[in-house]
Amino acid sequence: MSRERNGGTPLAERTSAAKGLADRLRRVGQRVTPQRLVILGTLSPGAHLSADDVFARVETHLPGVNRSTVYRTLELFGDLGLISVTDLGGGARVFELIDEPHHHLICHRCGAILELDDALVDPLRVAIRARYGFVPAVDHLALFGFCAACATATNG
Repeated sequence: MSRERNGGTPLAERTSAAKGLADRLRRVGQRVTPQRLVILGTLSPGAHLSADDVFARVETHLPGVNRSTVYRTLELFGDLGLISVTDLGGGARVFELIDEPHHHLICHRCGAILELDDALVDPLRVAIRARYGFVPAVDHLALFGFCAACATATNG
């Protein structure tokens, strides 16, 4: 089986992933270009990458790519709902591929990022709809507070 040098991913898996990314672009009415596929392909669920991180990864596959092309494409993907764009408290936005609703708990003190199970957000969706008649699209939520260790240290 053919394998890629940087991680040993089987060729069939890479081809399937690229087809899936192309399908996602087509579903939202976008042209599929090599640049868009590479940019989308650098992102993954759970990986919080800055725009500079994405650019550095893209540049290894597309030498000479313009930084503004990467940044504009990230903005487009965010507007289309293909990726989440979040400030996790560091002042710089991070980008992540959306595959399902995904939420974070971010510690104000130490910066720890914990994953929040979407099932815990369901009662919030239900309560908002019941009270306001509003159907929230809570696909990505970031809540700030204090992790267990920092809360204990703060409250002693």
